[in-house]
Amino acid sequence: MTEHEIRRIVAETVDQTLTRLGVDTEDPLEFQKDLQHLRAWRESVATVKQQSLVTAVGILIAGALGLMWLALRGSP
Repeated sequence: MTEHEIRRIVAETVDQTLTRLGVDTEDPLEFQKDLQHLRAWRESVATVKQQSLVTAVGILIAGALGLMWLALRGSP
């Protein structure tokens, strides 16, 4: 087998594999854009999770402080 034949076989195999995975091998720039979009989406989801946790902790702390305030103030 010549080097040219090996390269052709490898190129065809890679093309078939990517096609089976749903990648349009005719337009690699679109695939790159799709990956960039997925990365931005993943980072956005991570940010929302982090902000949700901070908000939940803030609500719990505010509730605990409110209970302490009521306990120290006493009932009227």
